[in-house]
Parts: sequence; structure tokens; C-alpha cells
Amino acid sequence: MKVLQVTAIDFTAQKFLLPLVDTLQNKGYTTHIACCVSDESQAMLQAYQVHHIPFSRSLQITAHVKSIAALYQLLRQERYDVVHAHTPIASLIARFAAKLAGVPTIIYTAHGFYFHDNMPKWQYAVAYHLEKVFARLFTDEIFFQSIEDYTLAVEKRFKAPQYLTHISNGVDRNKFNPAHYKHSIIRDQLGIDQQAPVFIFVGRLVKEKGVEELIQAFEQLPQQEAYLLIVGDTVNGDRSLANLTTHHPRILFLGLRHDIPALLHAADIFVLPSYREGLPRSIIEAMAMGKAIIATNIRGCREEVSHAVNGLLCEPADVDSLKECMAYLLSTPILIQQYGAKSRAIFLNQFDEAIVLQKQVDVYHTLQTTSERVTPSV
Repeated sequence: MKVLQVTAIDFTAQKFLLPLVDTLQNKGYTTHIACCVSDESQAMLQAYQVHHIPFSRSLQITAHVKSIAALYQLLRQERYDVVHAHTPIASLIARFAAKLAGVPTIIYTAHGFYFHDNMPKWQYAVAYHLEKVFARLFTDEIFFQSIEDYTLAVEKRFKAPQYLTHISNGVDRNKFNPAHYKHSIIRDQLGIDQQAPVFIFVGRLVKEKGVEELIQAFEQLPQQEAYLLIVGDTVNGDRSLANLTTHHPRILFLGLRHDIPALLHAADIFVLPSYREGLPRSIIEAMAMGKAIIATNIRGCREEVSHAVNGLLCEPADVDSLKECMAYLLSTPILIQQYGAKSRAIFLNQFDEAIVLQKQVDVYHTLQTTSERVTPSV
């Protein structure tokens, strides 16, 4: 079986798709990747068969038409058995092009439906109906990371239930293992006191991740011996936060890093104050490393963080709510240890990457071994 994994940018392919690509190839599937390829990523992806498609994350129709044309040409040339689409805009383009090209099976992973409760009603309605139409007309199988998205799709009859699969999300339990890292080494490298409490954020530096509120909340904390590590940057197509600056001496901007497990191990509390998420991998990484979590009470985050069990939930875009959670954990350090231990236990039970990958492989195996599939009623 010949498979094409499609995502908008190479950053997403590197960070999220390679475990699936590797697993499928190890199972005997010929697996290619299609994305917008930058010069910086070519070395990282040189071991894979990657096709450059000029995806745009803007709303320019002409750019999307060019993407559809380029992808259609690739699909007709390579004659894939399966197109597996990821990320909002690229998934719409990929599914449309795949249907035009007559690809036998189209899979879509909903990493998090774009519509959510905190957006204007008209935007919600547009995004909701677009997802539903594409699910019914341009998709054969849908994988869901968020249980809330999966439940909604079943209840609203996006497709017949047998074509909807909740796969969850996960990371490598061996890579993200506290036993493999030393707390003191990274703190020495960063010039951080060994006993100081450390908050850490890992993610794209965009408005919807709540980074501005995080900086404001940290600057207002009464306990000044704490540190805040901000790990990440913008990627191609992101709108950067021009005013994301601070003069606080204990806020460290570390940029893009490849030693995330070590950085997480050096910290005490992971913070993700996003406005919108699917099922955030960054929280799972922090849970795997045994961290207490502060996150917003939104879809995805509340599936991973149970309030007062392995962390605290605050309100999105609310500096005071975030600050209260941060200050509370600083004032009760015993909870940091208790929440961290619970995070690790939850991770081992629910978010092991091997389980997530196997769920997807099972569907692929069914597709490969079943010669005829009953067309679902819609």
C-alpha cells in the first residue's frame, strides 16, 4: 500500500508525523510526505521521500488553487492508495485534491477542530459546517486526538461511527523519561539556582498560545526568586508577537530547542495558557517528565489535566486567573511534587505513543485487507 502524509509545513512533519511515517514504513507501507519544504528542514527530512507543495496558511484563494493543482499533479503521478491529511487548511486542500484525483482512501486526522466555544458564533458556524461537509463528502476515515471532538462528530453524525476513530495523542515513553536526565546539568547551563522554582512554556510564540498573558502573570508574582523559561518561536506562516518582550531578569527566552525532555526535567511547573487546542502534545511531554501542569480550561487541556489532581486549570485570556494558579503552586510546593507524580502516572496509563500509533496501524491494516468497504450512509 502506498501512502501520502500531507501537512502544511515541514515543522509539523518533523515534530508530529515522523513516528507515524516510521511505523508505517516498518510495517511495509510505502510512505511519502507532502508539505511546504524550507531549506532549513531538508537535512532533517533527507531520509524520507518528501514532496514540496507550496501550501499557504493565509486566506489567499489564488495560493490555495496553486496548492490544489500541485498536489493533484503529484497524486496523479504517484497513484497513492491512501492520502492521510493533517492540519486545518492543508487537510481541506489535500482531501479535495485527493477526491479529484480518484485516490481510493482519504484519511483525516483532526488534531483539533478549528471551531471552539470561545470564537464568534458566525466563525464557529462557518468552520463547523466546513468540517462536516468535508467529513461527509471528501473523507473516508477520520482520526480524532480529542475525545470531545470525537464525541461531537459522533453525535452530530459527521459520518457513520465505524469510520470515526479516537486515537488520542502520545509521546515516546523512553525519550520522555525523567530517569534519563539530570536536573542540575541544564540548570547550571542556564545559570539558574538549583533550588529556585521554575516555570516552563513550550510552544509556538503566537497570540493564541497565551504567551503574553503568561509573561504578564509572571511579572506580577510576589515571589521573585522564581524563573520562567519560554521555549519556542514562530514557524512559517505564523504572525509573530512584535511586543513579546520583557525586562524581567528571570524570564529566559530560549528559542527553538531540541533538548525538550532535559529542559522539562530542569523545571518544576509546565504552563500552557492557550485559547484553543486539540489535544496538546506539549502537555503530554510535560506529564511524561513528571511535571505539575497549569493549563486553560478548554478542549484538549482539560482532557489531560484534572483540576487539583495533576495540575490546575485557569480561564483563557485571563491574567489574574493564571497568576492565581501560579502563585498558589509557589506557596504550596508539596502540591508541585504530588501533581507531578500523578502526571507521570496518567501519562503511562493513557498517553503512550505506541498505543496511539497502533490504533492508526490497525485502521490501515483493515483498509489493506478488506477488498470492499460498505459506503457509509450520511
